[in-house]
Amino acid sequence: MKSYKIIKLLAAVFLTLLMILLAACSERTEEPVDVSDTETESEVATDTESESATESSGDTESEIESVPESESDGESETESKSVKETEKITEKVTERVTEKVTEAETKQEDTTGPDPSLVVDGISTPTGGRIHVYADAPSLEYEDTSNALPYMQMKANYTPDLYASYNRPVIKKFYPGLLVNGPQDYSTTLVGYDGFLFCGDTFADFDGTSLFVSDRLNTLVNNMVTRNEWVESVGKKMYIVFVPNKSSVYSDYMPEGYTLGSYRRMDQVINALRDAGINVIDGRESLLAAKNSNPARLLYYKTDTHWNNHGGFEVYRQVMKEIQKDFPNVVMHTRSDYQINYCETYMKDQTYYLGYYDATSEIGPVYTLKNGQTAAFAGSQPRDRWGQYVFAYQWPNGYSDHLYYFKWRNDFNSSAPSMYMLRDSYSIALTGFFKDSFYKSTYNWTYYFSTSDILNSGADVIICEVVEKNISSFLGMSALGN
Repeated sequence: MKSYKIIKLLAAVFLTLLMILLAACSERTEEPVDVSDTETESEVATDTESESATESSGDTESEIESVPESESDGESETESKSVKETEKITEKVTERVTEKVTEAETKQEDTTGPDPSLVVDGISTPTGGRIHVYADAPSLEYEDTSNALPYMQMKANYTPDLYASYNRPVIKKFYPGLLVNGPQDYSTTLVGYDGFLFCGDTFADFDGTSLFVSDRLNTLVNNMVTRNEWVESVGKKMYIVFVPNKSSVYSDYMPEGYTLGSYRRMDQVINALRDAGINVIDGRESLLAAKNSNPARLLYYKTDTHWNNHGGFEVYRQVMKEIQKDFPNVVMHTRSDYQINYCETYMKDQTYYLGYYDATSEIGPVYTLKNGQTAAFAGSQPRDRWGQYVFAYQWPNGYSDHLYYFKWRNDFNSSAPSMYMLRDSYSIALTGFFKDSFYKSTYNWTYYFSTSDILNSGADVIICEVVEKNISSFLGMSALGN
C-alpha cells in the first residue's frame, strides 16, 4: 500500500512538471531541473505545489527558475533544445520514481515482534546460516527413552491447574532474541536458538562487563581465606566448586547480539582464590569437555535454568578426582556403574514463569547404582516450597528436591570420609552422586558458614558449591558464623 501511494504521488509530480515545461517551451527556453540524489519525495511535492508562488516572489531556491526569453535565430532550434531538455527531465524523474519504489519495497515495517516471514506458528525459520528452531517440547531424538521409568515421583496426586498463572501464557510467539519479563524480577527469560531458554539474571556474568572492583574482590577473597584457615585448623579440607551458568556452556545457543566475554567475573574470582591458596574447582573445564566430546548429550535442561544429571555427573567426577588426592578412601563411581533412565522432569522454571508449564514437556536423565549399594535417607528439616518446587521429585524414603537441609548415610562406605555441603539449587544434580561416595553427607541450602553445624556433622570434607550467577552472594557472606 505504501509503494502504491509513493508511485501515485511521484506520477502526479511528473505529469505536472511535464505540462509546465511543455507550455513554456513555445515561448522560452529553460535550464534543466536539478534533481539531486539527496532530495526527498516531500521536497519534490512541496516545490511543485509552490512553483507559481515561488516564481512571483523571485525565490532563488526554486528548483525551476525563470530565465530570459531566448533570442535564438530560429524557431526550430528552440524546439529542438526544448525537446532535449524535456527528455533529460523525464529521465531524471523516471530514475527518481524507480528509486523510491525500490526503497519502499525493501524497507521493513516497524514492528514490536519478529519479521512475520520468519515466524510461523511459533517456529522460527532458518536465519543466520544456521537452522534455529524453537519447540515447546524439546525432543531427545538422540537418547533412548524406551526404558523410561517413573523412578522419582512427582508431587503426590498432582493435577494440573489450567487456570494457574504458570499455565496462562504471557506471550504467544517465540523467536530467538525475545526477552520476556515474568511475574518476578528475577524471572526474565531470553529465548535462544533450538529451544534453549536462558535466565535473565545471568546476563551480567555473560559479557564480562561486570567485574568486581579491587576493594570488593579483596574483601570477598579475605572472607574465603578466613573460612579456609578455620577448616584447616580443625583438621578438615574445603573445596569451592563453581558451576557455570547455562549460557556459559551453551553460549552458541544465545541469540544474536550476545557475545561471551573472554574474561569475566568467574575468571576473576577463581584466579584470585587460587592465588590465595584455596582449593577451587572450575566446573567449566569438565562441562565444556563433555559438550565437545558428545554434543548430543545435553548437560542442561532447555526449558530450565539448571543443569541435568548428565551435567551433574561430569562435575561430580571432576570434584571427586580432587578430593581423592587428599582422601584416598573416598568412593568414586564411573558412568558404567549406573543405569541411566529417562523420565519427565519438573525442572522447567522458564516455562513456569512464561505460563507454559503444563504445556511443555522435557525429559531428564536419572542415574541409579546398578549394585544397589546406595545411601539411606537420614532425615531433613523441611521448609515451604515455592515456584516450580511445588512439583519437585519426592522419593519414597522422604527426600524431596525442594528440601533445604537433609542428610544421607551410606553404610556400604563406612571407611570413607564424611562430607558437608553449602549449596544452592544446582546441588540437586549432585546430591545423588555424592551420597554414594561418602559415609555420611549433610546438605545445607545456604551460603552461611555455620562452624557449629559443620563440627556437629562430623564432616571431613567441606564442599561449597555455588553457581556462577550467585558468586557475589556467596562471597559476600560473613566469613564465619556460629
